[in-house]
Amino acid sequence: MSGQTLFTAPPKTKNPLLAALLSLIIPGAGQLYLGARNVALAIFATTVVLAFLIWFTLENFRVGQIEIGGVETSWLWLLFAAFWLWNVFDAYQRARGKTTSRLLSFGIPILLIYIIAWQVTDANFPRLVTRFNDVKIIFDALLHPDLFTRDTETQQGATTIWIPCSNPPQTTPPGGNSGLPVGVDKVCGTVGDPLAMAGRGFKPNTTGNIYWQEYGGTNEAQVRSGGQPVVVTTDANGNFVTSFDIPAFAGRDGLDPNAPTVQGIQARFVQEVGAIRPSENFHVLIGSIQQVPAPEWMVSLGIRSPDDTVPRFVPGGIFVTIGLGLMATLISIVIAAPLSFFGARNVMARVRGGTIIYYIARGIFNIVRSIDTLIWAIILVTWTGLGAFTGLLALSIHSIAAIAKLYSEEVEHTDPGPVEATTAAGGNLLQNIRFALIPQIIPSFLAYSLLRWDINMRSATVVGFVSAAGIGFYIVESIRKGGYHEYAAALWCIAIVVLIVDYLSAYWREQIVKNENKISTEPPKPFYKTRRGIFYTILFILVFIASWNLAQIDLSKLLEPAPTFASVIYDFVTVDLSIPVWEQIVRQMLVTIFQALLATTLGAILALPFAFLAAKNITGRSPRTRWIYYAARFILSFLRSIEAILYVAIFVFWVGIGAFAGMLALSVTTFGLIGKLFSEAVENIEEGPVEALTATGANRLQSIAFAIVPQIVPPFISYAIYQWDINIRLATIIGLAGGGGIGQLFANYTGQLQYHKAGAVILAIVVVVTMMDFASAKIRERLV
Repeated sequence: MSGQTLFTAPPKTKNPLLAALLSLIIPGAGQLYLGARNVALAIFATTVVLAFLIWFTLENFRVGQIEIGGVETSWLWLLFAAFWLWNVFDAYQRARGKTTSRLLSFGIPILLIYIIAWQVTDANFPRLVTRFNDVKIIFDALLHPDLFTRDTETQQGATTIWIPCSNPPQTTPPGGNSGLPVGVDKVCGTVGDPLAMAGRGFKPNTTGNIYWQEYGGTNEAQVRSGGQPVVVTTDANGNFVTSFDIPAFAGRDGLDPNAPTVQGIQARFVQEVGAIRPSENFHVLIGSIQQVPAPEWMVSLGIRSPDDTVPRFVPGGIFVTIGLGLMATLISIVIAAPLSFFGARNVMARVRGGTIIYYIARGIFNIVRSIDTLIWAIILVTWTGLGAFTGLLALSIHSIAAIAKLYSEEVEHTDPGPVEATTAAGGNLLQNIRFALIPQIIPSFLAYSLLRWDINMRSATVVGFVSAAGIGFYIVESIRKGGYHEYAAALWCIAIVVLIVDYLSAYWREQIVKNENKISTEPPKPFYKTRRGIFYTILFILVFIASWNLAQIDLSKLLEPAPTFASVIYDFVTVDLSIPVWEQIVRQMLVTIFQALLATTLGAILALPFAFLAAKNITGRSPRTRWIYYAARFILSFLRSIEAILYVAIFVFWVGIGAFAGMLALSVTTFGLIGKLFSEAVENIEEGPVEALTATGANRLQSIAFAIVPQIVPPFISYAIYQWDINIRLATIIGLAGGGGIGQLFANYTGQLQYHKAGAVILAIVVVVTMMDFASAKIRERLV
């Protein structure tokens, strides 16, 4: 019965009533009595998990709470009871040689989990509509990033008014007009009173705004009407007339008729003039030419005197980020390549005690890569301090483990024939690696290295959230100051750079595959004797030197840890195992898991129809629809080029701090990532069924429904599960930016210097991510 499946009934050889009674007492016991061990285990495990989720979320989140006879309980127990009864009915039917409905077996648990996930993450989609006006400022900034500017010319005119009116009424307030002539129809008023304002002498046909000012001070507020700024437009003669209500800002110091204050009202017209030029923000992000002291080598050669200055390009934040991504990739390749052989079963099997080494190596790889780069950066800050070097170390540590695992898996998949031949010729282990394994793995190692470069570039854009270096730090500062145009400029720079890296990485990986499959009768020239080899060698040396400098590598910092480093690491290692701490951890870990689940579901649902638009064999072949293909591809590439944590700032501003904002941020990234995978699955279908249906007269929609969809369902499910695995990793850090979940708890503990509690969080993350990674791999393996 080892091959028993969930919907295959055993032969009718058992008592149906006994089977049903056993399942009534213990879920799955009846199925076990019938010999369906896997089914019994699945039912029992599902029952336990559902019971725990209902109880725990009722206690901690009040999910499904109702009161019956003065007793608080959850209405979700009704669905739980329905699943329990299905389990009884299934055992009864199986004993009779019949099967039960898939809808109930999967539908009830899935419905329960999604109801709980919805409540735990505080999903409130109407908030996206009701608070849309709040986020318009960010969308406007995305359309108008602060990268280029023009000189401005300002025209303004101001007058004064008493706030509030006194009894008897005041005379004309002091101060009068300043700038161009403007006036209002009242000498006094209070908050909410209508006010008319007129002006003349301004440039014709221009627009401006009204500002309420503190008389003699610097505080001011833009006057709004209906939530929007009051816009003033001059006529052909340069005159304007407008009206508005006195804003609440006018009463910030109180409204005492016995002590009225003089306040200012200003009409301000700011017009752009001159040519477009890079803004100051452009220079901060990209770089600028600056005069710096002459370098020592110029002085020593007599080219420049010690007091001279020379022009030099000072790189901006985006180049620091590029340098971090490149340097982290190079370091990880150099270290991970030899380490990967310790994690390869086929290599370690030839060494005495190699099995133990293999499991230790694989365990280290899995643990290290399950901890996100930002968490590593938080730990390393206590060692090497703030700066680009700390960000580089964090990127490198995570990257080494991740790429070593990929390398080791590739070593395991090599052809054993050359190894056996080398061994038969008397070769030792090192000779086997040198002459039998390395020639097989070089193309795959190069392809994985390029893929890791792509990933590291994305990670480098956010490591500055902690290490205070690169474009990530600039984004944090822009958000803190409310500079959303600067924030938008950074997002555009990130997207452009990552798209370029993504294209280069994909192109070079494609070339590696082509060259690997190319058959040539001529022996290949040594790499260093070809023009391309010489060019790439010189380019590599220049890139390495530039990246080294941009990453501000200072190896002496590794030998000079901060005074508190040892105690901090000790606190991290000696994790807090107290029940109150772990209750909080389990609570926030559930939020994180459910964030990832809902984000994966929402992103996949939205990406499903979009994937057909981005598939070349659907829209890319016809001249009439080719533009749809390129537009869809660009949208997917752009959205996935930006890390989820960078989207959190938008959704926090939109729907508020918390798990819902984090889930939405993950959904955007999921849409881009899984949309690309879905579209590639559509492109890789067999054309035979499509051509056969087309030959029978089927239209395009019928071909999609009956020839394409049946082929893509298994890979779609596999990709969705894979994306959920990725999203759980991403969800562990979005809390650092206000996205809720376990990341926010970790940030709270580290901010309060409670590192023993933060260590407990890391332990929980490692366990959950490892379990999800294993489960995801097994499920996808069965689907494939």
